[in-house]
Amino acid sequence: MELPLAAIDLAANGGTNFSKLELLRAGDLYKESYGPLMNIGHSAEEMLGWLNQIEMKTVKQIIISGGIRDFLDGYYLISSCKYPSIYGQASGFLKHARGDYRDLFDYVNLQVEGLKLAKTFLKVRS
Repeated sequence: MELPLAAIDLAANGGTNFSKLELLRAGDLYKESYGPLMNIGHSAEEMLGWLNQIEMKTVKQIIISGGIRDFLDGYYLISSCKYPSIYGQASGFLKHARGDYRDLFDYVNLQVEGLKLAKTFLKVRS
């Protein structure tokens, strides 16, 4: 954590499971051998707990991703992080990106407005 990194992405368990996607393309022997690895990982909340216990002087940004369902999850996690942070919320975006553009546009606007409301009216207690 002493490297001059621009950002660290937590990529927590609960988000897009790239191990599972790769195994879907693989043969049976790979699925049998590496299948147990698909569910290994920690939640974003667990990872933030550990991250908040260490001192990092050179990392400029934490990207919190993995299992974030909506703006309330995102708000909670960025408010709980002692470092500058943003969050990624791929699942909801991908779900709405499958439809027409207007559906995605409306979804994104509602998430942005919801985050603004949360930042204005809510406070995360430690």
